[in-house]
Amino acid sequence: MSKYILVTAEKFGYGPIVTCLNIVKSLRLMASQKNIKLVFLGTSIAKEQAEKSNLFDEIIECETYNYEHLQQNTTLFQNAQAILCCENQFGAIYAKQLNLKNVYFVDNLVWMWDKITPGLENVDGYFISETFDSKENFKNIGKLVKNPIFVGPLRKINVKNYKTKNLLVINFGGAEAFMLDKEIVISFYKKILSEILTENVIHKFNKIYVCGGNGIINELQEFSTSNIVVKSLSNEDYLKLLHNASHLIMSSGLGNFIESIGINKNIMYIPPINYSQLLQLDKYKKLNLGLALINWSDYSFYDTIPQLLDEETGVNLVVDNVKKYLDSNDNLISEKVNNFINTNQEKYFDTRKNYVSKFPKNASRVISKYIINSIKG
Repeated sequence: MSKYILVTAEKFGYGPIVTCLNIVKSLRLMASQKNIKLVFLGTSIAKEQAEKSNLFDEIIECETYNYEHLQQNTTLFQNAQAILCCENQFGAIYAKQLNLKNVYFVDNLVWMWDKITPGLENVDGYFISETFDSKENFKNIGKLVKNPIFVGPLRKINVKNYKTKNLLVINFGGAEAFMLDKEIVISFYKKILSEILTENVIHKFNKIYVCGGNGIINELQEFSTSNIVVKSLSNEDYLKLLHNASHLIMSSGLGNFIESIGINKNIMYIPPINYSQLLQLDKYKKLNLGLALINWSDYSFYDTIPQLLDEETGVNLVVDNVKKYLDSNDNLISEKVNNFINTNQEKYFDTRKNYVSKFPKNASRVISKYIINSIKG
């Protein structure tokens, strides 16, 4: 195989892979000038979106959270000119265990971690993407990290005004993670969607799109009708749809937040299914940007979930709330949605644009240039 950069992304929803694709759009242009190809290694939602992007020269199936699967691709790691791991801790740690150089890790969540996973401190570049300030927490947890590089959000930051149609977009994100029980995930999104799609909502909009990864979308086809489209989209196609919508109901991922906050949309966030989503909802609320949102703290069954927990503990506590929700007869989501579709958040649009305009927009180029400059010849 000719020279190549090996790229991996964790299958933890859309976050890691869409972060990855935003970097790769820039990295591909720079790499082509040195006749360097891009090879993607991943599975599930990450591999699915990599294929839809048409940005890679080769895509290889691998459970990148499984060391046995990574070991089966040892030669692929060893022969790479550089290795870029987007929130795929296992891949970055394995590459350093092989004593490889030019190993880079991208992290969107340093602001919420209780520690840096041992092994990641040795990567050749630890890129810390800041949607929320991460420097204070990094001072506490990142003392051993040898090469930290702070960059802005790794999403397309948009403040344009688009022609709006009477269209509702519901985005459940990738809805996949190796820490989550698939049956619980499916039951969760089925119940939430049934609560959202009341008669009032169905009659309000000319068209409703339900988006997400193939894994969850395949399970939601029973909700399809002549004006309800249930479909998995590439990130590019999703953004085009997003721009035309009047109302957005979404999971609370950082990508959903950054991609939508500056483009004059009525926005609502559903309850979280993982720990980062829970903490992000708290952050969004404190920003006072007029967003409609529902967190587990709005329910009577909620038990307080602390910040700065390790990820597994945090996820398990959130899943406990998901299970309580599945057993409940509460109609809070239906009530909130019906109120949401009959209100307008327009008075917050300028504030949102001002907020998002402060972010640096060069994160992908900074990372790409750093990686390319590390490659000799």
